[in-house]
Amino acid sequence: MLDRLVVHLKNGEIAKGYSADFSPEGNSFHMIAVNDPLCREEVRLENLKAVFFVKDFEGDFLRIDSNDFTETSASGKHIVVSFYDGELFFGTSETVDREKTGFYILPIDQKSNIVRAFVINSFIESVNFVE
Repeated sequence: MLDRLVVHLKNGEIAKGYSADFSPEGNSFHMIAVNDPLCREEVRLENLKAVFFVKDFEGDFLRIDSNDFTETSASGKHIVVSFYDGELFFGTSETVDREKTGFYILPIDQKSNIVRAFVINSFIESVNFVE
């Protein structure tokens, strides 16, 4: 099965594509570009900010995801991830391990286009736990 991915690189670039071999334990994975199905690139985790697993590639750019933790039904720790570029991600995570390459986080907004994200620790400024 191919996952729909929107990959944010540390340099600010964004790539969209499909992958069948993403693994948090690996150093890289392969992605087929949305705009060029014949293009299969190796993506190295060390170059990334985050990997977003999405419902669709279009999304709704006018929509702003909720950051209200009382609206979530997801289990796990309530956290706010602050990236070095200033972006904040509000979500829940079962495991926050800053010693590994990264960790998975689920958005708190159930209507978000993001299904889950794998955030890369080397681009995270802080992780704040919310009670």
